[in-house]
Amino acid sequence: MVSFEKKFAIVMLSGIMSLAASMTAFAASGIKSVKINIKSDAVTVGKPRNIDDITVSTSGSSYSIEGVDFLDMGTNWELTDIPKITVHLAADDNYYFSVYKAEDFKITGGELIEARRENTSNDLYVDIKLPALTDQVSLIESVTLNSSGQATWSGAQGASGYQIKLIRDNSSTIGGVQNLTTNSADLKYLMNRQGTYVLKVRALSSDNSKSGSWVASNAVSISQADADKNYSESQSRTTQGTWQHNDKGWWYTQADGSYVKSAWKQIGSDWYYFNADGYMLVGWQQIGGNWYYMDLNTGKMLSNATTPDGYYVGTSGIYSANGK
Repeated sequence: MVSFEKKFAIVMLSGIMSLAASMTAFAASGIKSVKINIKSDAVTVGKPRNIDDITVSTSGSSYSIEGVDFLDMGTNWELTDIPKITVHLAADDNYYFSVYKAEDFKITGGELIEARRENTSNDLYVDIKLPALTDQVSLIESVTLNSSGQATWSGAQGASGYQIKLIRDNSSTIGGVQNLTTNSADLKYLMNRQGTYVLKVRALSSDNSKSGSWVASNAVSISQADADKNYSESQSRTTQGTWQHNDKGWWYTQADGSYVKSAWKQIGSDWYYFNADGYMLVGWQQIGGNWYYMDLNTGKMLSNATTPDGYYVGTSGIYSANGK
């Protein structure tokens, strides 16, 4: 009888434990939304693929990141690449993933491709597409500057041009920020005061919507004697630039390699206006609220003259009568 009671007690205890375990598993809570934040600014054209360049975090609770890896293989990033990653999420104890629709995912810095649950829904693998590199530019590898003001820098893949700024004594930007299409510049005319100069350069994307990081040159110390020499030589050099042309039109490259944008420019005795892309405008143009006429062939502004369509413009080139 005693033996029977002991066996019965053991069976009862075993049943209670099984029921408790079953109830615990049954009580696990479902994770119904997933929030993932991604920063991939360090992924740039020409740079080796490194998963450490991508920062992934979560905004939700009850789960954590177990790992991040690339979906596609390769060596260096190219302009045509669209980076893709997979993020492995693990549910906390007593939780499981209960996400079924795209609406259950909130991803910043990327776009959901697909997600799959594994290990009885305790693990979730989320495949994500990152921003395309089409409009990005590769890194500028090096920038050099010498005491004569000659500057050169390595080309950047995907760049349509460059911005440069010359800094003296780590504080003053000399000559402002200039836009260039070349990989070199003569900055002698700006290095005409004693001090330490550094040139910073960054690349611009094909549509100018994005820019690379500023890359600094070596530091160059200019003595007063060097500054005086640079000033003297820059005063004696020609200040004329050159006209250039492509299928979009004409632009004017100045002696330092920069070009005029969204501004008037007097070249010789004539005035010209260049648009935001640096191209010379022709015909009737409204600028600053006034109408001007630019010769259709040469682009020079007409002044104190009658336009081909019969309107008179004054000495400043402005048409002031009612009408055009």
